[in-house]
Amino acid sequence: MDKYTFISEMTKALAWPGTLIVVLLLLRKPLVSLIPFMRKLKFKEFEMEFSETVQALKSEAEIDKTSEIDAPAMSILSFSTRTAVLEAWIELENVAASIAASFWSSANTSPFKNYAKLGHYLHQCGVLNYSQLNSFDELRKLRNQLVHTEEVELTENDAKAYIMVASNLVNQIKEH
Repeated sequence: MDKYTFISEMTKALAWPGTLIVVLLLLRKPLVSLIPFMRKLKFKEFEMEFSETVQALKSEAEIDKTSEIDAPAMSILSFSTRTAVLEAWIELENVAASIAASFWSSANTSPFKNYAKLGHYLHQCGVLNYSQLNSFDELRKLRNQLVHTEEVELTENDAKAYIMVASNLVNQIKEH
């Protein structure tokens, strides 16, 4: 192989990688400005995951679709889906913490709020069955994902399903 053949073969081998590098260097600034949109695509997967999980919880809980949900979060739903979901979680957590505190003959619920194992404690005390514990834990995970993810467009239907599951669980805890 002479040097001209070598140069020709190297040019063929490096043509596409070299072109790609040049294009990336020329379009560096416009590509960097697209990074926020690329993150948004990642959040779209999260939204689908949120939707699938909450719909599965709703069907698992066998909630009557005709019954009216009387939860404070439903009045907020038309204004902000995110706030409505957070309000539904706060209501569920308050009721669960109140029941947990009652086992200690205490009105102080603060030790039980934001306690990651609150659902498991209520399960051990016989307040929640395994299915309810699973729903409680899934609602906590979804709430945490929603709080720690900045740009999520939560649909009103998914937020309503979350509120329905949380409200149903609140009623079941209160009945115990």
